[in-house]
Amino acid sequence: MVFQRRSSGPEIVSNLNKLFEYSCREFAPCYILFVTFTGTFITEEFLIMKTKSCILLLMLLFLVPQTFGQLRKKVDPGIHFGVVGGLNIQSIIGKDYWGDKLNNDLFPGFHAGGNVILTFAPDFYIQPGILFSVKGAKQTILTDNIKKTTRLSYIEIPVNVLFRPQLGDGHLLIAAGPYAAYGIMGKERTKIGPITTELTVKYVSDATDRPTSYVYYRGFDAGANVYVGYELFNGIFCQINGQMGLLKINPDYGITDDPASKKNIGFGISAGYRF
Repeated sequence: MVFQRRSSGPEIVSNLNKLFEYSCREFAPCYILFVTFTGTFITEEFLIMKTKSCILLLMLLFLVPQTFGQLRKKVDPGIHFGVVGGLNIQSIIGKDYWGDKLNNDLFPGFHAGGNVILTFAPDFYIQPGILFSVKGAKQTILTDNIKKTTRLSYIEIPVNVLFRPQLGDGHLLIAAGPYAAYGIMGKERTKIGPITTELTVKYVSDATDRPTSYVYYRGFDAGANVYVGYELFNGIFCQINGQMGLLKINPDYGITDDPASKKNIGFGISAGYRF
């Protein structure tokens, strides 16, 4: 373990500025995609507010060890296991069966699991993982007093390329890559006035002639994800996640030229520990 001199005030400010610049530059494309594809249910003001809050949190995590401790550098063994969990803020975008744009609201879910990072170049890693992830959407139809909540649970396997340079006592985290997921359970709850019904989700690719006592979605989903965060010297890390599904999750119903297309989209905040 190597101990270096304590950081001065100007050096702390300089490092914070670097973190802010890295965060903004990396997450700008992700937020642009969110605004483009989600329409009005995620506003620009909302994204700006969340961006400032999350970046402030990361800066505080970075400031504490810089202020009260010495700069330290770990010997990198080349492979690190970790556990992670956090909040999902999800929705479903696309078009309905009449070709109209979906107007869903945000749904709070969660994710939990583990991953491993494997070095292949200085500061660069491959990061496969496995997660249990709850996604979905909410919908409110005011004219008919209808509220619908869709909850979809997946086993998800992301594979990211991670850039992890040392910054201060810890490491900056910037990653992107694909994910694949498969639905294992789900519920769809509909409330019409005082009456609430709940149907179980069945995962099938073709729902033609299936009974109406279930709700149907495709089991397989895949897309892209990105995150930016910071890992402390003691292994605790925090990150901001963005994710966009690239495959439609609604099944076929034997309809010619069916315009319906539903896709998962979301973002979230994660925390974890790297062994």
